[in-house]
Amino acid sequence: MICRIYDVPGATIEQYEEVAGKISMDKPQGAHAHIAGKNDRGLQVIEVWDSQEDIDRYMNAGLGKAMQAANLPEPSISEFEVHKLDWVG
Repeated sequence: MICRIYDVPGATIEQYEEVAGKISMDKPQGAHAHIAGKNDRGLQVIEVWDSQEDIDRYMNAGLGKAMQAANLPEPSISEFEVHKLDWVG
């Protein structure tokens, strides 16, 4: 499993909601968690996925284009392999 953290400086909740309105918010294949919120730099999104292939599939299914259409700044992305995932759902 992969935990991916997106730090999107200067992004707003309104931009996040614009993206969410353009894509299905149903749980994608291979996804375990999606957490989004505002911080002092902009937005931060944390996701947990089964694999890189699942992430790529979701990005290519429309998320990437929706992010561009909302004029989101380029995110800084970090990730790590998940050792344990608890307390979801």
